[in-house]
Amino acid sequence: MKRAITLMVSLIFFLTIILAGCGTSKQESSNNVQTQETQKQITLRFSWWGDDTRHQATLEAIKLFEQKYPNIKIKAEYAGWDGYLDKQTTQIAGGTAADIMQINWNWLPIFSKDGNGFYDLNKLSKELGLEENYTKNILELGTVNGKLNGIPVALTGRVIYYNKTVYDKFGVSTFPTTWNDLINIAKKFDKGYYPMILGDYDAWLLSMTYAIQKTGKPFIDNNGKLAFDENDIKIALDFYKKLIDNKVTPTIATIANEGGNGNAPIEQLPSFIDGKFAGLFQWTSAVKKDATPLKEKNMELALGGIPMDSDSKTSGAILKPSMLFAINKDCKYPKEAATFLNFILNDPEGVKAMGLNRGIPVSKSAVDTLQKAGLISGLEYDGLKFLLDHPSVPISPYLEDPKLQDVYRQTIDQISYGKVTVDEAAKYMYDNVQKVLSEITK
Repeated sequence: MKRAITLMVSLIFFLTIILAGCGTSKQESSNNVQTQETQKQITLRFSWWGDDTRHQATLEAIKLFEQKYPNIKIKAEYAGWDGYLDKQTTQIAGGTAADIMQINWNWLPIFSKDGNGFYDLNKLSKELGLEENYTKNILELGTVNGKLNGIPVALTGRVIYYNKTVYDKFGVSTFPTTWNDLINIAKKFDKGYYPMILGDYDAWLLSMTYAIQKTGKPFIDNNGKLAFDENDIKIALDFYKKLIDNKVTPTIATIANEGGNGNAPIEQLPSFIDGKFAGLFQWTSAVKKDATPLKEKNMELALGGIPMDSDSKTSGAILKPSMLFAINKDCKYPKEAATFLNFILNDPEGVKAMGLNRGIPVSKSAVDTLQKAGLISGLEYDGLKFLLDHPSVPISPYLEDPKLQDVYRQTIDQISYGKVTVDEAAKYMYDNVQKVLSEITK
């Protein structure tokens, strides 16, 4: 019996060693495969839009990334803004979109109504440094149906900036804090000068801001439903008509005579460059291009914020992600794609290379890096700080749908050219916004 027990114990011990050895061998084999896979040369396509400055900064960041991760190559695909959405639509529909994409916020309901249009970045939380660098509220802006479709790169919003040099010229030492202040300032300006310029899309956004202040309601809710009734829209359009009648802003016809159409880049208009259009309602992320030509003529652009009356229920401030980074849902190497995004969004080396070419970042690590480098300041920072200090109702990603923008522009143009009454315009907008929303939210 003792001999049998001893033999059994020896056999068990022997089998344990053999099995452990097999297990170790299998694990080592798995690790070797993983190492080889990690070191395999792969190429990821990265698409974005922007100007030459953004292109060069991004190319430099790619170069630094490839030096740090020599087995991952990034193929850059970049262009200007014009035609970019059409190209992106074609590529996504045809299954040929890049692995990593810079996308606009309002594209989420276009390409990912159910949250399945892009890779769920929650699955790459560790690789992307989500918990360390982004608040829940920030990530919510890129989330559809519980799936993180895109990481907000930066925030941007609409505020009024004024040409301080021109305001000083006409004895206006204090920027308007109420809408009546703005209207009264127009009376102090010489003929041909206006306190600000509003193209047709800008005019609607500012008028909408005014109506949100008065009603406390969003124009469109996050589910793509029109929250304004016809009377709320009339409040907004009455306001725009008042601005035109009091020469706070030139008519669309006046703007078109200078730039060929009502949507010409403001910084290219002669009257803006000469100071005759002495203010604008601009995205914080885009104000630099407006300030530059004025600075060249020794004029200073300064933050004016958003006027509010005493009965305002909220600031009406428009604040949204300026853009997001997304990963193609069919990307073969999502972890490597996330490694690249983490480098340009959070890694000090990548962040410094990118600078402020996509706005002031929301990543905690990036902000810390750029603050230490003394790069976060100026008009964009001042505007963002104002917006964050004056919160409002959330805006909907549906707000900027191209079809809706056409409705806004047509409505404003009709009023500005005197072709319809405000009541007629309000009905037109109410009916057509509802029609478009019913189409794009299906």
